[in-house]
Amino acid sequence: MTCKSATTFALLSALLLTAASAGAADKKVVRLWQTETEPQTLAVLNEMAAAYEKTHPDVSIKIEGLAWGDLEKKLTAALAAGAPPDAAHGQPITCVSFAAKGLLRPVEDLADSLGKDNIVDAFRGLCRWQGRTYGVGHSPASSLFVYRKDLLNQKGLKVPKSWDELIQVAEALKETKDGQVVRYGLTMTGAPLFINIGVGELLKTNGGRLFDDQGRPTLTSKPVIELLDFYKKLNGVLPPGWTGHGYLDTFANLANGKAAMLYQAYGRGAGYIEKYAPKEIADPEHFAVADKVVGPSGKLPAAQLDCEPWMVFKDAKGASEAVDFLKFFFKDENYVPYLHSVPIHLLSIKKSTTKNPKYADNAMIAKWRPWVDMQEKYFKNDWIKPVLVTDWDDMKKPYLLEVMGSGILVDMVFDAVKGMPSAEAAAKAQKRVEDLLVQTGYLKK
Repeated sequence: MTCKSATTFALLSALLLTAASAGAADKKVVRLWQTETEPQTLAVLNEMAAAYEKTHPDVSIKIEGLAWGDLEKKLTAALAAGAPPDAAHGQPITCVSFAAKGLLRPVEDLADSLGKDNIVDAFRGLCRWQGRTYGVGHSPASSLFVYRKDLLNQKGLKVPKSWDELIQVAEALKETKDGQVVRYGLTMTGAPLFINIGVGELLKTNGGRLFDDQGRPTLTSKPVIELLDFYKKLNGVLPPGWTGHGYLDTFANLANGKAAMLYQAYGRGAGYIEKYAPKEIADPEHFAVADKVVGPSGKLPAAQLDCEPWMVFKDAKGASEAVDFLKFFFKDENYVPYLHSVPIHLLSIKKSTTKNPKYADNAMIAKWRPWVDMQEKYFKNDWIKPVLVTDWDDMKKPYLLEVMGSGILVDMVFDAVKGMPSAEAAAKAQKRVEDLLVQTGYLKK
């Protein structure tokens, strides 16, 4: 190569590198935070992002999976630092809180792209504020009560229907060997998010609520006192150290035979059963589902709605691109593989997808159909509510996120479990919530 040729080649190479660098720099990076952390789901999401980028070469989609219990505090910290993602999952109460603070972009265009009449009826108004839509749920699911049907049959026990019956059956299912407990009758998580979920869910099924029509807390009411008394009883039948058990630990406890019932189960638990339980019993005939137990002051079962809305932040530089990607996310050719990544937990929020033969063509959905049917029963009967919501009107209270983040309700439960009289634990929490709402300007003294 001549000197002149070498110089020309070097210049061309430099120009190409500069052009490539400029192209990369010109790409708009769109960051999305979401709550699905299982490897197979993240793989589907990353494949979806890569497919989108092929037709949108000026956009780079970055998706991060955050655990349920971490999302709200990380979002709050990111907002305080002025660096939130462009779009994110959030609890419904988070979505309403952020919308009320003017932090979110309305997403009527996203909802319209799905077809508002095409969204499962129970979830059309999941995140609305002052008549506008600020969130669209990625996938609905209901919490479940799962029990070992074979073990109950062996002992001649009936499926519990009330709080007291749950305690009695849990005691009867406990097994010891050589003085050591080898199986507990019941397992539950003590993780703060799930205590908040449990308080709302159990209070709903006990005919109670957390706030009155004027927005004042009602923690000294009879249904709450009964709830705390129930937690005291639960503490006597749950494994020692249950307050430190994560919710995935409880799935493992159920699957590997260390527990016979799980009150706060979810559809993803079917995957843990197939992974950890003996193959000959890894099916819904052995791991059966039933209606949730009802409290002494209640009449109907209640469950927690797991359906985080997609939120788009108003000041995000990639807000429009985030909405466009989410429209792509909800197209069946992308949405069905996402749902199939955790098939019993990630149910469709679109009626049309549920009817799509490609969605139904899934071995786990066919096998674990009773678990899906139970969730759909709760949807149709309106027996499901988001965390800390006992009545849909509670979604008009933008301070539920602050109450959840304060840890007051968790402390109330743990105070009772540790021996404080229920009425005293409730009165302490009542004052703390009142003080919190006064300090944050939501309540007048």
